[in-house]
Amino acid sequence: MEYFVRPMERADLDVCAVIEQSAGDPWSLAQLSEELENQLAGGASRLFVAQAPGQSVAGLAAWQLAAGEASLYTLTVAPEARRTGAGTALLHQSLEALRGEGAEVAFLEVRASNAGAIALYEQAGFVADGRRPRFYQNPTEDAVLMHRAL
Repeated sequence: MEYFVRPMERADLDVCAVIEQSAGDPWSLAQLSEELENQLAGGASRLFVAQAPGQSVAGLAAWQLAAGEASLYTLTVAPEARRTGAGTALLHQSLEALRGEGAEVAFLEVRASNAGAIALYEQAGFVADGRRPRFYQNPTEDAVLMHRAL
């Protein structure tokens, strides 16, 4: 399926909050709303959604951009849209937008057990450069730290 990626809008918040609930450590509607308001006010937050033509939002990505560094805070795809290209589109197109805003390097952390996400990030050129022991809760597990130049 082909997806286009665009900045998140207020009208996307409810569906994005539902999508986030499918994540291992989901953001709340309040957190998403706060980050979106930060973005709309010209702050460091950068939120994107992936959507296929004529379809509902399939996924979201939230980044922070500061001093040439982009940090991925969440990238979540709706369960029914996984393995359809939504995550790849979100990652590649949001990185391109961030590069256009001056990002020179991107950082992220991912659950050590999330092999699918790790593979996605590696295919996009990210390399693992460390671990944070017991970083995630519910269940408790390590975070794999990754980065790539843009």
